[in-house]
Amino acid sequence: MASDLDKYNQLYRFKVTIDEIEAADFREAEGLTAQREVVEYQEGGENTRTHKLVGQTRFSNIVLRRGTSGSTDLFEWVKKTIDGTIERKNGAIIALDRKGEPVVRWDFKNAWPCRYEGPDFRAGESEVAIELIELAHDGFEMRRG
Repeated sequence: MASDLDKYNQLYRFKVTIDEIEAADFREAEGLTAQREVVEYQEGGENTRTHKLVGQTRFSNIVLRRGTSGSTDLFEWVKKTIDGTIERKNGAIIALDRKGEPVVRWDFKNAWPCRYEGPDFRAGESEVAIELIELAHDGFEMRRG
């Protein structure tokens, strides 16, 4: 008979942590994208090409989808933002092996919720459902678990 941990690891191969918030268990996480802008500079008298200079680094927002939680901590953080108080937090998306042990993690910093979409309701589900939360942040670093 499979243990609860085995069932958890069959469904979720990653977890999300956000400072002291009891984050939900999400089925999807995306947006770990870093991109350097390319600034094109046209030099006077040089008509055959433009110079491509290195611009700023941009990080995509992190989008977490289809989460469930027994806690309202995450929504309370979202609510503060809705009410005008931006509270930045650090967090991580942590990839897990089959035993639930961390393998690699992406630590993000100074995140705040910039978008929230509530769930569709279905009879028979007893957990607090979170359909989507989007986090703006100041960047991330990848490191071993």
